[in-house]
Amino acid sequence: MNSLKSPILFLLLIIGISFSCKNESENLEIGLNESILHDELEYLVTDFNILPIDKHTNRYRIKFKVINNSKVAEHTWNNSIAYIVDSKGNIYNNNTELQIKLNQRESFGWQEEYHTHPNSEETTTLIFDLPKNVIQPFLKVSGKFMIGDVLDLHEYKKMKVKLF
Repeated sequence: MNSLKSPILFLLLIIGISFSCKNESENLEIGLNESILHDELEYLVTDFNILPIDKHTNRYRIKFKVINNSKVAEHTWNNSIAYIVDSKGNIYNNNTELQIKLNQRESFGWQEEYHTHPNSEETTTLIFDLPKNVIQPFLKVSGKFMIGDVLDLHEYKKMKVKLF
């Protein structure tokens, strides 16, 4: 009986560690100026404002930065790089039309497509309209498969920036 006890305890320990690691990695909440790492890239929310539009809608104006730490590879991205998800799992996408209008009034360097060169960074302002009853909105990033994703199991997809 003693010879069977040790392997069972070891197996239970491994299962417990696996579950605790899984739960931690699925809830990676970060705040302003904290990086979402994706291979040699960093994505950050450097600031955000919530503006009431009407009695049903809040507009989120988010300053978003991409840092390319690569020595050789350029990173091409566009304004759909990020989205907002709420506590119920609803997804809200950037409003490019409003983004362009804001850039015409307050130039922040809007581009249809960004080419972030090695060892450089670029910023933009993203615009999201959310219902006022949204609870706990988080910004998340989308991205293409990169070699570092094999090692960290797509951790960047699980990370989310608190917008409350």
